[in-house]
Amino acid sequence: MPSAIHVPSVPDRLTRLPFSRPDLRLLDAVGQCGDLAEAARRAGLRAPAAQRRLDRLDQATGLLLTLRDARTARLSPDGARVLVAGRRFFRQVDQAVQTEIYGRGAEALNAPRILNIATAEPLMEDLVEDAADTLGILLSVSHDTPRQVLRQLDGYRVDAAHTWGLNPLSRSVDRTVRTYEVLDDPLWVTLPLGHPLAGRATVSLADLREENWVSEAGPEAEVLVSRVYLAAGLTPPARIQVTGASVARGMLRRGDAVGLGSPACPAVFAPSLVRRSLVERPRRAAGLLVDPAVVPGALAQRLAALLTTRCLSRFTEQHGDVLRDPWWADWLRGQRAELERRTDDARGLQAPPALPDESVQVDVEDLHLLRAVADHGSINRAAAILSISQSALTRRIHRLELRLGARLLLRSSRGTDLTAPTRQFLARLAAFEAELHAVGLTGAGEGLQQAEPGGGTQRRAYRSARGGAVRPGRPAPERGAARPAVAGRS
Repeated sequence: MPSAIHVPSVPDRLTRLPFSRPDLRLLDAVGQCGDLAEAARRAGLRAPAAQRRLDRLDQATGLLLTLRDARTARLSPDGARVLVAGRRFFRQVDQAVQTEIYGRGAEALNAPRILNIATAEPLMEDLVEDAADTLGILLSVSHDTPRQVLRQLDGYRVDAAHTWGLNPLSRSVDRTVRTYEVLDDPLWVTLPLGHPLAGRATVSLADLREENWVSEAGPEAEVLVSRVYLAAGLTPPARIQVTGASVARGMLRRGDAVGLGSPACPAVFAPSLVRRSLVERPRRAAGLLVDPAVVPGALAQRLAALLTTRCLSRFTEQHGDVLRDPWWADWLRGQRAELERRTDDARGLQAPPALPDESVQVDVEDLHLLRAVADHGSINRAAAILSISQSALTRRIHRLELRLGARLLLRSSRGTDLTAPTRQFLARLAAFEAELHAVGLTGAGEGLQQAEPGGGTQRRAYRSARGGAVRPGRPAPERGAARPAVAGRS
């Protein structure tokens, strides 16, 4: 089961969201190209208008979203987080429209054009090309340690994470995710060619306990080598250097230490090195975690299968010597059989129906109108709150109905009210808004109130917002002549 971010109650409902779909399209353009004029062009704006919109968005969120000078613009860490979380929010809105108003099913989501993915394993360039060719998506890839990869997903900086772990991966993430298996990832040992045990077909961890080891740390900050020894009922080695993957590879290549490898890891090739099977057959799990509100299940399953295909292909090309061990040959057959089953399952998933084009998507003003009717119980009272006439509000909602091709209002002799599906949609919308509130993305610019983080579970939800974010109610950073321009909302 996916872990779920706790959604706190919001007694004073959010009356305004700090950004709209056009705002996110502008942030997306900034993130993609880095050139202010080109980002404005992609967003359908002139450069001065884009500057003003970014300034207003910064004021509305209370966050520093972009770093700009006269010509260039790039997203700040908070800007990347706002983009991912905002994209998630509107994808949730689109999904709720599909399921509640149109009744098209829980997976009624188109694939995103660009999927932001963090990985703890270097992805092959041909995988990125294959994703574009076979899945129709572009992968924007960042590499980091297993722990930081999951923190990027937890902190709304990416839409998916490809990593490994010794425990179920989703337990390390506080937001709602789905986990897809990539590889049951057994481990071998890399030894110097002149090592006394290098001539054996298999070696034991017990015989290597006095060696100098190099090891990575997993998502829970557990040292991989130590955990493998403990799982085998052995005392961990006394000499372990814990470092990143690139440094570990360099140490292995120079023969400074022995280490663990796997089919998912890039091989360390040198005439002075050999790979040997371990008697204890230690394992780790490699998986793909996705935000289900952004990545449809069919796409996630196919991407996980593509990752598995690439790992197995690389294994057979680079580790033929290990396949001389019958155990590894059996493992490879089993993984191929499992991949075939998963591939068949992915083919059996129906492609989701197309979402409405942008002209018929629900945006923040539409949500504001519908929420006002739901909150105040009638068109009359909602119109008074919105300072417009009842007939004007009814016409605006009627135009929204025509645009969506769906019925939102019930009209009778006793008055006008929202349909049951529309009310159900708005009930789900409240949870989406509260999640944005918990992540710390609602800003002081609209006078939004922040719920008190009193309970333990609610504090857990706020953890996703750490890392330098300016929360609602906190003053935005002061501007000065020497400071780069920053982002804002239209």
